[in-house]
Amino acid sequence: MKTIRPRTWKGFIKAIDDIRSEYGVYSRVLDSGETYVRNNLILFRGQSDQAWELATTLERKTKEQFHVTKYMRLVKRAVSEIESFTGANWNTPPYPELETEIKDKQDVFTVHLPCYDYLVYLRHHGFPSPLLDWTESPFIAAYFAYISNTKNNPAVYCYIERPASVKGGTGGDPLISLKGPFVKTHKRHFAQKAWYTVATKWNSSEEKHNFLPHEKVFSKNNPKQDILIKIVIPNKCRDEALHYLNDHNINHFTLFQSEDSLIKAIETKEFDINNV
Repeated sequence: MKTIRPRTWKGFIKAIDDIRSEYGVYSRVLDSGETYVRNNLILFRGQSDQAWELATTLERKTKEQFHVTKYMRLVKRAVSEIESFTGANWNTPPYPELETEIKDKQDVFTVHLPCYDYLVYLRHHGFPSPLLDWTESPFIAAYFAYISNTKNNPAVYCYIERPASVKGGTGGDPLISLKGPFVKTHKRHFAQKAWYTVATKWNSSEEKHNFLPHEKVFSKNNPKQDILIKIVIPNKCRDEALHYLNDHNINHFTLFQSEDSLIKAIETKEFDINNV
């Protein structure tokens, strides 16, 4: 993993521009002489401490090993209680049907997560999840990196799944699967321009995908896929960064859109931004 250490907030912005310049577009000349051009998706994740690993909330909650079917069995038990309280209907099929669906739609290279909308809902409301959340915006990622105000320098991670347009691998290797943003869920999902990844390893004897840390994939340092770049941003630039982000309408209220987040946005403005 490449690590970049800008000394200023402007240096962070330049680092993002450089990464987009290097990885944002893939092109090659075809046999016909035409040029194939593809815009690459670059995702970002902010963390309050540069020392923290990229860990899902499920990994932080328990060391117990989960595979997809086992996790779905767990969250299925909660759906009736949640629907009764919220009035929502997640249309989750009975568990035997879920198990059959997972078995039929997954293979060594394909991770199938049924009821994806429901899983994203749980993730957004704090339930331990195998989904690692990312955003299309480096500035939203920077906001999440800075807002907790830890003593150590925060970091923004940049993830490029397929810089060369293709993704390969050997069956049974740890893999990262990208899950898209098009779900029916909380409005904060769209305000935060959210995407998700899940890391798994295929268990051939049981024919199941076991969840595992993303670091197991990133540590392979494959130059053709799953590129991870870490930008360590100076904690001393926090107030300047929050001022810049607020000027671009990125604050707690715009990202969470709740009464509590409005108060948090006002707090940040009065105690941090107005001091710049």
